[in-house]
Amino acid sequence: ASETAAPRAQAAQQGGVSITPASIERTARRGTVGTFTVKNTTKDTLRVTVTVRPWIQNRSTAAVMLNRRARLTPFVRASPQTFNLRPGQRKVRLRMRRMTRSGSLYAGIQVFAKQRRPRVRNGIIPQWDLVGRLRLNPRKKRPNLRVGNTDVVGRGNNRTLILAVRNIGNTLDPVSGTARITGPTPRTNNIQQVSIVPGQVVYLKGGSMRGMRRGNYRVRWTVNMGGRRFTKVAAFRL
Repeated sequence: ASETAAPRAQAAQQGGVSITPASIERTARRGTVGTFTVKNTTKDTLRVTVTVRPWIQNRSTAAVMLNRRARLTPFVRASPQTFNLRPGQRKVRLRMRRMTRSGSLYAGIQVFAKQRRPRVRNGIIPQWDLVGRLRLNPRKKRPNLRVGNTDVVGRGNNRTLILAVRNIGNTLDPVSGTARITGPTPRTNNIQQVSIVPGQVVYLKGGSMRGMRRGNYRVRWTVNMGGRRFTKVAAFRL
């Protein structure tokens, strides 16, 4: 999944920029919710900007990436937000200014750095765009899903049965389950486990349709999340 591992630099030169730790996880509360260190191993003074942004989740792959057009500054703010960083390191504090309605917040921490006095090297101006993770879990979990439509996507032997599911709860509890198919070629498939960011929609995979005969089918979805079970029965045709 993109932007889920350790942060990475966008430009290569002698030295670079890093953040440690790359992931912060706490229980959501007002006040300081974590600190991290920005390290500059170049020979230049860098202008650094720190912004907390929401995730966008790919419906088909469940991979997440930053929504670079939105900010979560009303809820969580870095201190300092913008600063000059000479070779060395500096700590940044994250402060939750107010609680979200859900009681949780899952976001990316964007750390953007560029030379304070840009110098072109080999035709490019070095800059770094790093992404860390912020997980502020709720004090009281409320796992919940909105189960949507069933569909068959793809063509021929690459057809796959999917179920649209939106996380309307406040946790990142993994989602799993089964798809029990009845019809000309009955089978039961396991749903690949996935975590869905609150508010986002992901297509759960009910298995490949390879080798299944044409005809009318019914599928019973059983979806599990955080100790809760959701069911959905739907008809489809191959």
